[in-house]
Amino acid sequence: KTGKSKRLKEKFTFVGTGKEFMRNLSLLAEERLSLSKVKKVIFGGDGDSWIISGVGDYFPSATYLLCFYHLFKRLREGLGRRKEEQKTIKDLLLSNQTDKALSKIEQMIRAPYDLKEKDNLTKLYTYISRNRQGIANQVILKDQEIQRTGAIESNINKVIASRFKKRGMSWSEKGALSLLKIKETILNGEWDDWWETERERNIKVGKYKPPLPASYFKKETETSPLIEVTIPALRGPDQGKPWVGVLRELSRVGYFN
Repeated sequence: KTGKSKRLKEKFTFVGTGKEFMRNLSLLAEERLSLSKVKKVIFGGDGDSWIISGVGDYFPSATYLLCFYHLFKRLREGLGRRKEEQKTIKDLLLSNQTDKALSKIEQMIRAPYDLKEKDNLTKLYTYISRNRQGIANQVILKDQEIQRTGAIESNINKVIASRFKKRGMSWSEKGALSLLKIKETILNGEWDDWWETERERNIKVGKYKPPLPASYFKKETETSPLIEVTIPALRGPDQGKPWVGVLRELSRVGYFN
Protein backbone atom coordinates (compact mmCIF):
# COMPACT_ATOMS: atom_id res chain seq x y z
CA LYS A 1 0.00 0.00 0.00
CA THR A 2 1.10 3.57 -0.76
CA GLY A 3 -1.54 5.70 0.92
CA LYS A 4 -4.90 4.83 -0.61
CA SER A 5 -3.39 3.18 -3.68
CA LYS A 6 -1.49 -0.09 -4.05
CA ARG A 7 1.60 -1.01 -6.02
CA LEU A 8 2.73 -4.40 -7.18
CA LYS A 9 5.79 -5.91 -5.57
CA GLU A 10 8.47 -7.51 -7.75
CA LYS A 11 6.77 -6.10 -10.83
CA PHE A 12 8.46 -6.56 -14.19
CA THR A 13 7.56 -5.86 -17.80
CA PHE A 14 7.88 -8.31 -20.68
CA VAL A 15 7.06 -7.49 -24.29
CA GLY A 16 7.07 -9.71 -27.35
CA THR A 17 5.40 -10.51 -30.64
CA GLY A 18 4.18 -13.64 -32.36
CA LYS A 19 2.97 -17.08 -31.33
CA GLU A 20 5.72 -17.68 -28.77
CA PHE A 21 4.70 -14.78 -26.50
CA MET A 22 2.80 -16.82 -23.88
CA ARG A 23 5.45 -19.53 -23.82
CA ASN A 24 8.22 -17.00 -23.33
CA LEU A 25 6.24 -15.18 -20.64
CA SER A 26 5.82 -18.44 -18.71
CA LEU A 27 9.54 -19.12 -18.94
CA LEU A 28 10.44 -15.67 -17.66
CA ALA A 29 7.84 -15.87 -14.87
CA GLU A 30 9.36 -19.15 -13.73
CA GLU A 31 12.87 -17.71 -13.76
CA ARG A 32 11.96 -14.50 -11.90
CA LEU A 33 9.16 -15.65 -9.60
CA SER A 34 9.43 -19.47 -9.40
CA LEU A 35 5.81 -19.53 -10.53
CA SER A 36 5.46 -23.31 -10.22
CA LYS A 37 5.74 -22.90 -6.42
CA VAL A 38 3.16 -20.11 -6.13
CA LYS A 39 -0.13 -21.12 -4.51
CA LYS A 40 -2.37 -18.57 -6.22
CA VAL A 41 -1.86 -17.12 -9.70
CA ILE A 42 -4.22 -14.53 -11.23
CA PHE A 43 -4.05 -13.96 -14.99
CA GLY A 44 -5.92 -11.02 -16.51
CA GLY A 45 -6.63 -10.59 -20.20
CA ASP A 46 -8.81 -8.78 -22.72
CA GLY A 47 -10.59 -11.93 -23.89
CA ASP A 48 -8.82 -12.76 -27.14
CA SER A 49 -8.72 -16.47 -27.90
CA TRP A 50 -4.90 -16.66 -27.96
CA ILE A 51 -4.77 -15.43 -24.36
CA ILE A 52 -7.29 -17.97 -23.11
CA SER A 53 -5.57 -20.87 -24.88
CA GLY A 54 -2.16 -19.62 -23.73
CA VAL A 55 -3.29 -19.55 -20.10
CA GLY A 56 -4.47 -23.14 -20.43
CA ASP A 57 -1.26 -24.29 -22.09
CA TYR A 58 1.36 -22.43 -20.03
CA PHE A 59 -0.35 -21.28 -16.80
CA PRO A 60 -2.61 -24.27 -16.00
CA SER A 61 -2.98 -23.44 -12.30
CA ALA A 62 -3.90 -19.78 -12.90
CA THR A 63 -7.32 -18.20 -12.36
CA TYR A 64 -8.21 -16.31 -15.53
CA LEU A 65 -10.01 -12.97 -15.20
CA LEU A 66 -11.58 -11.11 -18.10
CA CYS A 67 -10.86 -7.39 -17.88
CA PHE A 68 -14.26 -5.69 -17.47
CA TYR A 69 -13.07 -2.62 -19.34
CA HIS A 70 -12.94 -4.75 -22.50
CA LEU A 71 -16.16 -6.56 -21.66
CA PHE A 72 -18.10 -3.29 -21.33
CA LYS A 73 -16.47 -1.99 -24.51
CA ARG A 74 -17.72 -5.08 -26.37
CA LEU A 75 -21.19 -4.56 -24.93
CA ARG A 76 -21.27 -1.00 -26.25
CA GLU A 77 -20.09 -2.14 -29.67
CA GLY A 78 -22.51 -5.04 -29.94
CA LEU A 79 -25.54 -3.31 -28.39
CA GLY A 80 -24.93 0.26 -29.51
CA ARG A 81 -28.54 0.74 -30.66
CA ARG A 82 -30.09 -1.06 -27.70
CA LYS A 83 -29.33 0.92 -24.54
CA GLU A 84 -31.88 -0.85 -22.33
CA GLU A 85 -30.74 -4.29 -23.45
CA GLN A 86 -27.13 -3.22 -22.91
CA LYS A 87 -27.88 -2.45 -19.26
CA THR A 88 -29.82 -5.69 -18.85
CA ILE A 89 -27.03 -7.84 -20.26
CA LYS A 90 -24.46 -5.99 -18.16
CA ASP A 91 -26.46 -6.54 -14.95
CA LEU A 92 -26.89 -10.23 -15.75
CA LEU A 93 -23.16 -10.70 -16.32
CA LEU A 94 -22.24 -8.83 -13.14
CA SER A 95 -24.57 -11.11 -11.17
CA ASN A 96 -22.95 -14.21 -12.71
CA GLN A 97 -25.97 -15.10 -14.85
CA THR A 98 -24.07 -15.64 -18.08
CA ASP A 99 -26.49 -18.22 -19.51
CA LYS A 100 -29.42 -15.78 -19.25
CA ALA A 101 -27.33 -13.03 -20.84
CA LEU A 102 -26.40 -15.29 -23.74
CA SER A 103 -30.02 -16.37 -24.15
CA LYS A 104 -31.15 -12.74 -24.51
CA ILE A 105 -28.41 -12.00 -27.04
CA GLU A 106 -29.45 -15.10 -28.99
CA GLN A 107 -33.03 -13.79 -29.15
CA MET A 108 -31.76 -10.47 -30.55
CA ILE A 109 -29.68 -12.32 -33.16
CA ARG A 110 -32.88 -13.91 -34.45
CA ALA A 111 -34.51 -10.50 -34.87
CA PRO A 112 -31.80 -7.92 -35.64
CA TYR A 113 -32.32 -4.42 -37.00
CA ASP A 114 -30.09 -5.27 -39.96
CA LEU A 115 -27.28 -7.57 -41.07
CA LYS A 116 -24.58 -5.37 -39.54
CA GLU A 117 -26.20 -5.57 -36.11
CA LYS A 118 -26.61 -9.33 -36.50
CA ASP A 119 -22.90 -9.62 -37.19
CA ASN A 120 -22.06 -7.47 -34.13
CA LEU A 121 -24.42 -9.47 -31.91
CA THR A 122 -22.96 -12.76 -33.12
CA LYS A 123 -19.44 -11.52 -32.31
CA LEU A 124 -20.62 -10.40 -28.86
CA TYR A 125 -22.25 -13.79 -28.22
CA THR A 126 -19.01 -15.58 -29.20
CA TYR A 127 -16.89 -13.25 -27.06
CA ILE A 128 -19.01 -13.71 -23.91
CA SER A 129 -19.33 -17.46 -24.43
CA ARG A 130 -15.56 -17.81 -24.86
CA ASN A 131 -14.89 -15.74 -21.72
CA ARG A 132 -17.62 -17.04 -19.45
CA GLN A 133 -15.11 -18.45 -16.95
CA GLY A 134 -13.15 -15.20 -16.90
CA ILE A 135 -16.36 -13.27 -16.21
CA ALA A 136 -17.44 -15.67 -13.46
CA ASN A 137 -14.02 -15.47 -11.80
CA GLN A 138 -14.14 -11.67 -11.79
CA VAL A 139 -17.53 -11.73 -10.08
CA ILE A 140 -16.44 -14.34 -7.53
CA LEU A 141 -13.23 -12.50 -6.64
CA LYS A 142 -14.63 -8.95 -6.58
CA ASP A 143 -14.97 -8.95 -2.79
CA GLN A 144 -11.62 -10.63 -2.21
CA GLU A 145 -8.04 -9.48 -2.64
CA ILE A 146 -8.27 -9.21 -6.42
CA GLN A 147 -10.96 -6.70 -7.32
CA ARG A 148 -10.08 -5.50 -10.81
CA THR A 149 -7.69 -5.90 -13.72
CA GLY A 150 -7.80 -2.29 -14.90
CA ALA A 151 -4.14 -1.76 -14.04
CA ILE A 152 -3.28 -4.02 -16.96
CA GLU A 153 -4.75 -1.57 -19.47
CA SER A 154 -2.92 1.42 -18.04
CA ASN A 155 0.36 -0.50 -18.19
CA ILE A 156 -0.25 -1.46 -21.83
CA ASN A 157 -0.87 2.19 -22.61
CA LYS A 158 2.31 3.19 -20.79
CA VAL A 159 4.50 0.58 -22.45
CA ILE A 160 3.04 0.32 -25.95
CA ALA A 161 0.12 2.50 -26.97
CA SER A 162 1.49 5.94 -26.06
CA ARG A 163 4.63 5.28 -28.14
CA PHE A 164 3.43 3.07 -30.99
CA LYS A 165 -0.15 4.13 -31.79
CA LYS A 166 0.32 7.78 -32.64
CA ARG A 167 -1.18 9.11 -35.84
CA GLY A 168 0.75 8.28 -38.99
CA MET A 169 3.00 5.68 -37.39
CA SER A 170 3.68 2.28 -38.89
CA TRP A 171 6.15 -0.38 -37.81
CA SER A 172 7.82 -3.49 -39.09
CA GLU A 173 7.68 -6.37 -36.61
CA LYS A 174 11.45 -6.33 -36.17
CA GLY A 175 11.57 -2.56 -35.69
CA ALA A 176 8.70 -2.56 -33.19
CA LEU A 177 10.19 -5.40 -31.17
CA SER A 178 13.62 -3.75 -31.09
CA LEU A 179 12.20 -0.51 -29.71
CA LEU A 180 9.95 -2.40 -27.28
CA LYS A 181 12.95 -4.24 -25.86
CA ILE A 182 14.64 -0.91 -25.14
CA LYS A 183 11.48 0.26 -23.35
CA GLU A 184 11.31 -3.04 -21.44
CA THR A 185 14.93 -2.66 -20.29
CA ILE A 186 14.23 0.87 -19.01
CA LEU A 187 10.98 -0.03 -17.21
CA ASN A 188 12.58 -3.01 -15.49
CA GLY A 189 15.30 -0.74 -14.08
CA GLU A 190 18.00 -2.55 -16.03
CA TRP A 191 19.07 0.22 -18.38
CA ASP A 192 21.95 1.62 -16.28
CA ASP A 193 23.49 -1.81 -15.82
CA TRP A 194 23.10 -2.58 -19.50
CA TRP A 195 24.64 0.76 -20.47
CA GLU A 196 27.64 0.22 -18.20
CA THR A 197 28.38 -3.39 -19.05
CA GLU A 198 26.67 -4.46 -22.26
CA ARG A 199 25.99 -1.44 -24.43
CA GLU A 200 28.34 -2.79 -27.08
CA ARG A 201 26.02 -5.81 -27.42
CA ASN A 202 22.52 -5.90 -28.87
CA ILE A 203 19.58 -6.04 -26.49
CA LYS A 204 18.17 -9.53 -26.76
CA VAL A 205 15.27 -9.71 -29.23
CA GLY A 206 15.57 -13.33 -30.26
CA LYS A 207 14.17 -16.49 -28.72
CA TYR A 208 14.19 -16.53 -24.94
CA LYS A 209 15.56 -19.72 -23.38
CA PRO A 210 15.46 -19.58 -19.57
CA PRO A 211 14.53 -22.57 -17.34
CA LEU A 212 11.54 -24.84 -17.88
CA PRO A 213 8.08 -23.18 -17.73
CA ALA A 214 5.79 -23.44 -14.72
CA SER A 215 3.43 -25.71 -16.69
CA TYR A 216 6.20 -28.30 -16.92
CA PHE A 217 6.28 -28.71 -13.15
CA LYS A 218 2.50 -29.06 -12.94
CA LYS A 219 2.33 -32.07 -15.24
CA GLU A 220 1.78 -35.47 -13.68
CA THR A 221 4.29 -38.09 -14.63
CA GLU A 222 3.07 -40.59 -17.20
CA THR A 223 5.55 -43.29 -16.25
CA SER A 224 6.00 -45.40 -13.16
CA PRO A 225 8.93 -44.48 -10.90
CA LEU A 226 9.81 -48.20 -10.88
CA ILE A 227 11.47 -49.26 -14.11
CA GLU A 228 11.40 -53.00 -14.69
CA VAL A 229 14.07 -54.60 -16.87
CA THR A 230 15.12 -58.09 -17.67
CA ILE A 231 18.62 -59.52 -18.13
CA PRO A 232 18.84 -61.96 -21.08
CA ALA A 233 21.33 -64.20 -19.26
CA LEU A 234 18.76 -65.07 -16.58
CA ARG A 235 17.01 -67.21 -19.17
CA GLY A 236 18.43 -69.52 -21.79
CA PRO A 237 21.28 -72.02 -21.90
CA ASP A 238 23.53 -70.21 -19.38
CA GLN A 239 20.93 -69.74 -16.64
CA GLY A 240 22.40 -72.55 -14.53
CA LYS A 241 25.96 -71.20 -14.41
CA PRO A 242 27.35 -69.71 -11.14
CA TRP A 243 27.97 -66.21 -12.54
CA VAL A 244 24.34 -66.06 -13.71
CA GLY A 245 23.30 -66.99 -10.18
CA VAL A 246 25.27 -64.00 -8.88
CA LEU A 247 23.49 -61.71 -11.37
CA ARG A 248 20.17 -63.13 -10.27
CA GLU A 249 20.90 -62.34 -6.62
CA LEU A 250 22.10 -58.83 -7.45
CA SER A 251 19.01 -58.10 -9.48
CA ARG A 252 16.81 -59.45 -6.70
CA VAL A 253 18.39 -57.10 -4.14
CA GLY A 254 17.96 -54.09 -6.48
CA TYR A 255 14.35 -54.97 -7.18
CA PHE A 256 13.19 -55.28 -3.55
CA ASN A 257 15.26 -52.42 -2.13
